Parts: sequence; C-alpha cells; structure tokens
Amino acid sequence: MLADAERKVLRIVANYSAGRKRMPTLIELGRKTGKSQKKLLETLSELAK
Repeated sequence: MLADAERKVLRIVANYSAGRKRMPTLIELGRKTGKSQKKLLETLSELAK
C-alpha cells in the first residue's frame, strides 16, 4: 500500500501527464506538493521500487 505522500505525487504525475502530454519537472512537482526536491526524489524512488 502506498503512503500518503507517494499517492499524492502519483496522482499529480498522472493528472499532469494526461492534461499536458508531458511529465512534470521537479520544480513543478515541488510547487504542487509543497515538498523539497530532496523529499520528492525520495518519494519518486519509493514509487519506482
């Protein structure tokens, strides 16, 4: 089961890519989530696993 942060990032990535036909950058993800780039990289790493 996904943690809340992972689920939020996954939802943002899915919606963003569906609407804009590209993946969001770390800066864009940071704006949407309010998280630092370091925390986002950790979250994306967990999602990749």
